[in-house]
Amino acid sequence: MNICIVTEYFPHSEDLDIKGGVEVCAFNEAQQLSKYNNITVLTSREDNEKPEFDIDNVHVICCGEKRDYVQKGSFINRLKFMKDAYNTGKNLKDIDLVIGYNFITYPVALKIARKLNVPIAARYHDVWIGRWIENMGITGLFGEVIERYFLKQDIDLVLPVSDYTKDNLKPYVPETKLKTVHNIVDFPKVESKSYTKPTIACVARLVEYKRVEDLIRAVHIVKEVIPDIQCKIVGTGPLDSELKNLSKELDLDDNVEFLGFVEKHEDVMKIVNSSRVFCLPSIVEGFGIVIIEALSLKTPFVAARIPPVVEASGQKGGLFFEPKNYKELSDCLLKLFKDDELYNELQIEGYEQSTNYSKEVIGNKLNKIFNELK
Repeated sequence: MNICIVTEYFPHSEDLDIKGGVEVCAFNEAQQLSKYNNITVLTSREDNEKPEFDIDNVHVICCGEKRDYVQKGSFINRLKFMKDAYNTGKNLKDIDLVIGYNFITYPVALKIARKLNVPIAARYHDVWIGRWIENMGITGLFGEVIERYFLKQDIDLVLPVSDYTKDNLKPYVPETKLKTVHNIVDFPKVESKSYTKPTIACVARLVEYKRVEDLIRAVHIVKEVIPDIQCKIVGTGPLDSELKNLSKELDLDDNVEFLGFVEKHEDVMKIVNSSRVFCLPSIVEGFGIVIIEALSLKTPFVAARIPPVVEASGQKGGLFFEPKNYKELSDCLLKLFKDDELYNELQIEGYEQSTNYSKEVIGNKLNKIFNELK
């Protein structure tokens, strides 16, 4: 098949220079599908990049004006990207299927598919209808309008990344057009574990719903028991200054390190691998792919008990706390630092759970589903 993937952001090199989970999903699936199909990706233009390039067997076309990665706002540049992506996509030859990967690209993929008279599929990570303003502030109105518009259309196939997301889609999409396919986890290869100080790793965009402040407050409590506790936070976002100020107010300058954007995914995984515990305090996730990556590295997790993460982990390999309850989060962290027997059990069961998400298994499933859609 000739497949067109429309994704707002996509790595621009084999180093997997990613900034978000949707990019990981799009990249891994594009590479796996390229084993059986011809893949063209339409994505945003970044600085110092050629307008077109190839990553292995995946052909990438950059659309819109050069711009930095953003998660919210940037309306004008996003609209320009959408317009340019549509104009580029409608002129592609012999396309058999168009796939959208996030709320910005769903309507673009839909219009390209209708123009080319081919099926449209949507890779769906989470349903935010009724929650856009809560999660993103007033700028969430844009997403609310787009998501409601898209789900009213006649979509050939919607592929949620979890059964949780599938259940949330049922009021808007006929169940016959819904098929759950979990995310691929391309298991990182890093060096053997080596600990120097008791360390917690967190990989998250610094936005409200990721609740990184809960982790910082929990570290403040843990410090009373483990004075040399370390917390490494990977990620950038609009709350960067606010979170750094909170860390300073709680006298955690020697305990919390903000690493910002780490370009290479391999280096991010080295940080997770060299930590005793991985923490995901987020209250909004479509799947929580980084949890599975941590399990594959035998790094037990502590996470907010939200359905997508519970489903992805199979409730194995880590401990859960009530969302936003940083005191309970601190209790879970202390348990994993103090109870070696529990820790070892979680390492073993978590690693076994991670093997359910291999790229070969998920890639074959996707390819079969798309071929049936022709």
